[in-house]
Amino acid sequence: MNSLQQLSSALEDMPTTRSQRARGRGRGGAGARGRGRPPSSQGATTPTPTGPVQGHSGLFYNLQDMSPPSANRATAGINADLFVDRVRRHESDRGAYFAFQLNRPVSVRIYNPIAQGQDIECTCEEFRTSGSICTHIYWLFDGLNALLDTSRASASEALSRMDIVTRASALYNVIGAQLPSLPAILNARHDELASDSDDAVEAVLSPTFPDARADQVRDMLSVFDPRRLPDEFGQEYTPVPPGVTPQDLYVPNSLAATIYRLAVRDESVFRRLRRVITHDVCANAHLSKLRARAREAFARLDSYIHDGPSGSNDHDVPTCARVLRSIVDQICQTRDLRASTGPLSPALVTKVAEILVEILQEVCNRNEDVYHRIGWEREVGEDEPERNRNLYAYLIQDPPRFPSSTPNWMKETFVMDRLRQMPANEWRHLIERLTSILDQIREYMPDEDQPPLAYTKLERMIQDYTAEVFEPSSSSVQRRPTLGSQRESQRRRID
Repeated sequence: MNSLQQLSSALEDMPTTRSQRARGRGRGGAGARGRGRPPSSQGATTPTPTGPVQGHSGLFYNLQDMSPPSANRATAGINADLFVDRVRRHESDRGAYFAFQLNRPVSVRIYNPIAQGQDIECTCEEFRTSGSICTHIYWLFDGLNALLDTSRASASEALSRMDIVTRASALYNVIGAQLPSLPAILNARHDELASDSDDAVEAVLSPTFPDARADQVRDMLSVFDPRRLPDEFGQEYTPVPPGVTPQDLYVPNSLAATIYRLAVRDESVFRRLRRVITHDVCANAHLSKLRARAREAFARLDSYIHDGPSGSNDHDVPTCARVLRSIVDQICQTRDLRASTGPLSPALVTKVAEILVEILQEVCNRNEDVYHRIGWEREVGEDEPERNRNLYAYLIQDPPRFPSSTPNWMKETFVMDRLRQMPANEWRHLIERLTSILDQIREYMPDEDQPPLAYTKLERMIQDYTAEVFEPSSSSVQRRPTLGSQRESQRRRID
């Protein structure tokens, strides 16, 4: 048995779930194939439901008062083969809304009822053309209705447009509270496939959104590589052409590449991988690799100072500074891009701040001429700036002036500009360390010197946070005096 057959067999042998058994009973018993698709005969017409109809969630819906086309569409919707790819909150001219991106090129939007009034819409052609509730809205409504209010599971629900809009709007705040785990919970109720042969695996090979899934699969599999980031994989994870057969997905001598191809083309494999290797798992691995690279940059500078330049290591102060700036930019891009596709856990957003402060602290600890004790001969240019011999000076005390064409991540105030863009709840647990860094920078400065920009921004950030936390009128808390105010007081005493 080859690797593909073994993987196929493993997928087929997964235990049958309670919801899967219920679907088998409700759709023609064990002999029914597919998910919610009744056996069809050529030329047969779909009968209009006359009584309560059960959806995937287990809830029953009363369709008697609906027109035959609407009732048939509702029946197809609550039993459709769909799943939620992601959920995001957006702002628009019409107000805030939650967008449920499905495994089709459509998105169902539920608007904030306070700002916009009760409203729900879908981006599919059917909804845009007719304005009628489409199968996508029916399917999502069924799942949300059951997941977010289990007390209604025994009652028959109505499915008119007004019923759906009113109910979905009432769930708006509940959706926000459940947002991080909502896709996984919704999909867990709808993603069991009735696959019992190699033919079933071939049947679910899907050309839908392979490019979008490819990036996510590469991100998941990169977790198992101790060094490389997702965009650093070369020919190992190549594009999967459309129209491939299961045999074409097999990559000789590479289980990882075979799993990559199968997950890109097979939605069920992709969803099972995603359930185990979550967005947070991927983000945590990505951040850990960037933290390791920052530590490696400091270690390479130490090695360069100790041993001198070599063919494999020419990591002087300007080079180390440039690498650290790039890593800081990548860390913040990772936070922003991943947060844009779904909320990150509190542990991850605080980890971003911890890595940035760790890098800043290490740079502050290196305020010295790195070459003053070297045991090798170094060629020094006549016009070499002092900052090129001191990592702290290069990045914080006296950074070089870059031309306007230089990328912003090279010109910004090192670390501080990024920390100031983050909400206080992501770095407030580091306030003691930040205060210590502020004191450290102050000690480095002669009294007559202007404080570096990093000091001024860090001081202001701490003061703003303190002003928010403590009441201005509190007698037990006094604001920390600024460096400028201290020097002004000294001048007055001298005068």
